[in-house]
Amino acid sequence: MFADRLVDAVRRKGTPCIVGLDPRIEAIPDFLTAPVRHLPADEAAHLAIAGHNRWLIERLAPRVAAVKLQSAFYEANGLGGLRALMDTIDCARRHGLLVIVDVKRSDVPSTAAAYAQAYLGESEAFGRRRPLFDADAVTVTPFLGVDSLQPFVAECAARGKGLFVLVKTSNPGSADLQDLTLASGERLYERLGGLVDQLGAGLIGASGYSSIGAVVGATFPAEAARLRRIMPRAVLLVPGYGAQGGGAGDAVGCFNDDGLGALISASRSVTLPTADREIAPQELELLVTQRLQAMIDEVGRAMRERGLPPMGQAAAASATLASS
Repeated sequence: MFADRLVDAVRRKGTPCIVGLDPRIEAIPDFLTAPVRHLPADEAAHLAIAGHNRWLIERLAPRVAAVKLQSAFYEANGLGGLRALMDTIDCARRHGLLVIVDVKRSDVPSTAAAYAQAYLGESEAFGRRRPLFDADAVTVTPFLGVDSLQPFVAECAARGKGLFVLVKTSNPGSADLQDLTLASGERLYERLGGLVDQLGAGLIGASGYSSIGAVVGATFPAEAARLRRIMPRAVLLVPGYGAQGGGAGDAVGCFNDDGLGALISASRSVTLPTADREIAPQELELLVTQRLQAMIDEVGRAMRERGLPPMGQAAAASATLASS
């Protein structure tokens, strides 16, 4: 199951921090773009984005369990960007990373099934089946209802993949809809959290966590703590750290008492740490690794202050339970 693979990877790396690879061609350093600028636009975009991501993955892989790829930044570069997305997924897999593709897809069930097939399953053409993007997990929006989510849940069950349902997002405007009070007296995001808990009940692994998780922003800590109680078995994907203004203290309420159950994601604050496109490779490597380590240290410190066990202790406790 996806949840078990994820929990195992987080324990092995010793941190719940992950990194988003959201390419902006205008910000990629010159040492990576200079060799491809003379090529046709699609090919140049493909090689620049894929090359930058490969450079980052080689330096990030020893420190994190997963990467998150926001599909919009790839789609914005046309066919070249989509080729780079596929190359990046392959590269991350070769380096032992789990891949979450942030696509936020949804539609009526027949169309949702096509989305699920594209990103989690296989496509069939001329009697042959093959995976396409083949992510380990994707994000989806629930606002078309449960039947729009079922095709994704089915692929997760069949192929050991994962899902993160938008519940309380990190943007300020999320309150416009997600905070609405329903006739029952609960907020809409609370109702969505209950829905995620129900959908995930059949996909709980040996880790105690479900492969159906939720997106819960670090920028709303009180709401996140409430949702943690509503969805005790869900892994929470927590954006909003870093450039969006969320800190480790805001995100720590997303964890369970075992120190697990949340992934803290940062993107440009780690991967695009400078506007200096002429920066030397050695200097950029130092900046990227320093930013990532600072994030890991800050999250670890906030977890200790809350009394949560370090990842190593969680792993040891799990091993003891498994052998008993």
